[in-house]
Amino acid sequence: MSGSSSWVPRWSTTGGCWPPGAARPSSWQGAWELPGGKVEPGETADAALVRELREELGVDAEAGGRVPGEWPLKSPYVLQVWTARLRPGSAAPEPLEDHDALRWLGPEEIWDVDWLDQDVPAVRQTLAHLGPLGGRRTGEVPGA
Repeated sequence: MSGSSSWVPRWSTTGGCWPPGAARPSSWQGAWELPGGKVEPGETADAALVRELREELGVDAEAGGRVPGEWPLKSPYVLQVWTARLRPGSAAPEPLEDHDALRWLGPEEIWDVDWLDQDVPAVRQTLAHLGPLGGRRTGEVPGA
């Protein structure tokens, strides 16, 4: 990652909540997930992360590092988690596509929301990988 930013002794993640009546399985409604989406043909994972964060949260971000691991979704897809940092001057995140709520969660709050079952192992691994303090930079958040 380039650019300067101050270090803070905690990390945050975002989660989106599926609204009632969303075009998703009923078991997803009211549940929380990490922001993200699919890598389009010809697109790198880094570029997909930046695009998805812009589409879903309205932010200008740059990709960071990948959290080790992959978690199976509906075949042939797998979930990968990456960190990202908001670029200076980025808009504040807000739920744009598909979601009706957004929360910033620190490690002590991470289980205060009802995560989608498919995201729970990835959230656990992200906690283990980043640690309780995580050494995060200001504005840096995990994203899928």
